[in-house]
Amino acid sequence: MLNFLPAAIAGIAMLAVALFGLLAPAGERDARVAAIFPPWWTAQDVMASLSGSDTEILRDGIAPTVLLLASPTPGLPARLRAAGALLVIDPQAAAGCLGLSSSTARG
Repeated sequence: MLNFLPAAIAGIAMLAVALFGLLAPAGERDARVAAIFPPWWTAQDVMASLSGSDTEILRDGIAPTVLLLASPTPGLPARLRAAGALLVIDPQAAAGCLGLSSSTARG
């Protein structure tokens, strides 16, 4: 059983990388993304982290730490990661998982 443990861990890691690759925004110029902040943060923590990041909240998700955000300034995914977002993903790809409607995610 222990002989398969390294292979199982490597397989799970490869699947996770592939999944995050599929859900990632198309590029750093994406104007609309879904951001997932740490679940232990409060809504106030999220708002404080977003201050000064030139973002507009379009919609909240299934939790107060999941938001659909937009920005006219390029580089939104990088700014959100710097602000503390755990994941920044394509909102259309993750609409069902995050409690966002497909029409809202598309714009």
